[in-house]
Amino acid sequence: MVCSRSFMDAFLTRGAFAGSVIDVNAFRGSFVGEARFHGCIMFSNWPRREVARLLPPELELAGNNSALSDVHPVVFIFGEQTDGAVIFGGVTVPTGVHYHEFGMAIPFVKHVRGRYLHTHIVRMYASYFPAVWNGSTHYGFAKEMGKMSWQGPVFVLTTEEEALLFHAAVEREGEWSPGSACMLPSFEAMREAFALPIVGRKADGTLVCSYFGWAFSEASVRAADACASIDAPLVDGLTPRRCHDVPSGTFDVRGMTWRVTWPAKCEF
Repeated sequence: MVCSRSFMDAFLTRGAFAGSVIDVNAFRGSFVGEARFHGCIMFSNWPRREVARLLPPELELAGNNSALSDVHPVVFIFGEQTDGAVIFGGVTVPTGVHYHEFGMAIPFVKHVRGRYLHTHIVRMYASYFPAVWNGSTHYGFAKEMGKMSWQGPVFVLTTEEEALLFHAAVEREGEWSPGSACMLPSFEAMREAFALPIVGRKADGTLVCSYFGWAFSEASVRAADACASIDAPLVDGLTPRRCHDVPSGTFDVRGMTWRVTWPAKCEF
């Protein structure tokens, strides 16, 4: 299957979906870890029926109120995490951790009996075992070990035995711009999708939520064009396929501060 990029001129934004938004500014939790992310954030649009198969039974896609009601966004995030640190009582303690990471996410989902919009993590891979253990055990991110590298403009993800899982060809466009003043189309929409509470499902079926703090004040951003290939089933219900990004839907970032809160019970 090929995921077409011709569904729309930009990926669907939060306002297109039926559901309420939790005010992130009212969140009183604290961040417990951070790193600097260097890599790509790629949005693609898939047929809704294909995306729905990837959700756990407790979650469903939010209703799409746009004229293109038969599609839903799927996001790939891939690159390097550097300058890892833990945060205790607001004090950042550097650990020097550096590893590669891949994530596949579905924004704009909600509990089948709920009303609030969330972003669901379908699968993650990392090259650093503590990040894998913590992400799966506590956050429900279905995280596994993997090998990742850039081979020129192509990002490659394999199992530890080097069986190909995913690769993406990325064509960078234009000059770097400061993230604090980025005017790229859909940049703010991308930030909105990952300001939503992040829902994961632990091995025992428990749903837990956390927040990502994606800060671009010290980052650089430029546009990119990407085509991804899922080369092996990453999760149940997912078949190999090629996916183009949507126009203005891939961002090449450098030095984005990625913070995460401790997971807690979800508010649906």
